[in-house]
Amino acid sequence: MLMMIIVVFFFFLLSFFLSFFLSLFLFFFLKLFFFSYILFFYFFIIISTYYFIIICLWWWT
Repeated sequence: MLMMIIVVFFFFLLSFFLSFFLSLFLFFFLKLFFFSYILFFYFFIIISTYYFIIICLWWWT
């Protein structure tokens, strides 16, 4: 159970940093200032949902 919590927390942090760096990349290279804030939350929701589905599938099998 503790291992499962650690794995979920790790993937949550990983998805946060991935979305953060993706939005930073778009901000600096494409100069999309306002759009990068929206994309940060968009990427964060998509990546964290993706990891959550993977963890749930791994946990149930």
